Amino acid sequence: MQYFHVDVFAEKPLQGNGLTVVFPPLDMVKTAGLLAMAQEFKQFESIFLYRKKPGLARARIFTVEEELAFAGHPVLGAAAVLHELDYPGAAQAELKLVLSRSEVVLRSKRLPGSFQVEMDLGKTQFSRVLSPTARNIVAAALNLESEDLHEAYPLEVASNGLPYLLVPVRQRLEEARIVAPDFAELLASWGAKFVYLFQPETLEGRTWDNRGLVEDVATGSAAAPLCSYLVRHGCCQKEERIAISQGRQVGRPSRIYGWVAKNGTVTIQGDVAFFASGILSLGVLQHLASEAEEGGM
Repeated sequence: MQYFHVDVFAEKPLQGNGLTVVFPPLDMVKTAGLLAMAQEFKQFESIFLYRKKPGLARARIFTVEEELAFAGHPVLGAAAVLHELDYPGAAQAELKLVLSRSEVVLRSKRLPGSFQVEMDLGKTQFSRVLSPTARNIVAAALNLESEDLHEAYPLEVASNGLPYLLVPVRQRLEEARIVAPDFAELLASWGAKFVYLFQPETLEGRTWDNRGLVEDVATGSAAAPLCSYLVRHGCCQKEERIAISQGRQVGRPSRIYGWVAKNGTVTIQGDVAFFASGILSLGVLQHLASEAEEGGM
């Protein structure tokens, strides 16, 4: 089983958001086995690719806790790997990933030392604006006071494949963290899967897993609805290339680019740097397959 380790939203290795891209044999490793591998790699997310033909693959994305229907940095990173494998030496490539609920078309450009990949994510779906009471609940759950939230902008749930509660912060972004033990349930009550905090003036963002244990370095799936939110509320203009910073607090500075077209569709762009590649041992593969046959996976 071949795998690659790449860093996404970074021009150089050891920056940005790490990702493992794995090529398991078709249907030999079941869901629990894929999750076990993601947990062993210990990246924020891992993506498993089943190649159909050059430039086209079925994909499954896992955190260390669960499978996701969509995530931004795994899709971008996987596209760069497919570009390298399926179109070696080609300056540009168009690729497609088939996810559980959607298909994503990507364009990859080879740069000196890295790849630049962009993906079209369609129009953002806005589903809910939180009430003043809910704003206070969110502030407390994030170790903030109500006055730390930006009064000029709403807390709003929006999605381009994964619903985020977008939280504009006026101050104390550094002190923010998840302190509510039932945070996942809180988010679900508002129709969101994760939270994304940002400062409208600096366009710096932060997010975590819902237990607040791991901070994400760069979140492409949140950047898309954020770009639409910024245009929707007059912070940015359509067709403006928006630069979002993330990861500074964990020592992995990252830069995500995005823009909203005149028709409202969102494009997210980021660099991908290759760090390492390897082969999973035959013993690991045999163990995962035998566990599946015995019903453990």
